[in-house]
Amino acid sequence: MSSAVTTEAVREGFTTVTPYIRVAGEGLVAFLASAFGAVETFAGRGGGGGMHREVRIGNSMVMIGEGSGAGGMMPVAPMAFHVFVDDVDAAFERAVAAGGKAIGAPEDRHYGERSGSVIDPFGNHWYIATPLGPNSLANALRTVTPALFADSAAGYITFLERALGALEEIRAGDGDHVRYARLRIGDAAIELGDGAPMPGAFMLYVTDPDERYERALAAGATSIMTPSDQPYGRVAGVRDAVGNQWFFSKPVRA
Repeated sequence: MSSAVTTEAVREGFTTVTPYIRVAGEGLVAFLASAFGAVETFAGRGGGGGMHREVRIGNSMVMIGEGSGAGGMMPVAPMAFHVFVDDVDAAFERAVAAGGKAIGAPEDRHYGERSGSVIDPFGNHWYIATPLGPNSLANALRTVTPALFADSAAGYITFLERALGALEEIRAGDGDHVRYARLRIGDAAIELGDGAPMPGAFMLYVTDPDERYERALAAGATSIMTPSDQPYGRVAGVRDAVGNQWFFSKPVRA
C-alpha cells in the first residue's frame, strides 16, 4: 500500500527528512558543536522573527529555530535523536561538559553498539552511540536519526505508511507492543517505539507537496499550513495524531 517518497526534490546536501528543532533561545548550536562537532552552514532571520539555523553533524543536517514560531505554528518542544560518533565515551563526556544532563552512562548493548544518553540544556534527548560490529543499527542509519515515540507505535507505523509513504524495515516486539522499529522515508530513516510522545517538527522534501498534503489529511492528519509558494519553495504542513508536524516542501531549484 505504501511507496517510497522520491528524493528528486531534496535540497543539495540534505536528505528526504530533516528534523527541525525549536528552542526558546540561542545556545543549541554551541552544544552540538562541542558534543558532536556540528558545523553551522546557514543562519538567518526567519519569517516569524526568530533565527533559523542549519547545522551539519557528520552526514546529517539539522534545522534549528530559535524563539517561538510565527503564530505558534512550531512550538518549543524537545525531540529525541540517535547520533553516531567515533568514540561514544569521549562524546558523552563532551556533551556533559557542554551542559548536558547524563541519563545513561555508555555501555555495550546487545544490539551492536556502545551507547549512552544525555539531555541537552534545551531538553532534547541524545542517544549517543558507537558501532561495535557489522550487526550495528548504524549500518542502515545516518549520523543523526530522529527517534519517535507513540502510545501505540503499531498504529502510528500504519499512519506513516499511508501518509508519508514510509517503508517498514525492522520491527521488534510482542503483539501490538513495539520495542523498536525502523522506517525508511526516501533516502532517510526514522526510528520509533512505544513510549511517551516527544513530538517535534520535520521538513520532508517531496516532488509534489500538494499531493503529499492531501494524502496525509486522508490518513488522519490535520492541516497547519495549506500548500503555498514561499521564497524557499512550495510548502504545506500537517500535524499528526501524536503531535509531530510534517512540512512537505519542494525547494525552489528542484
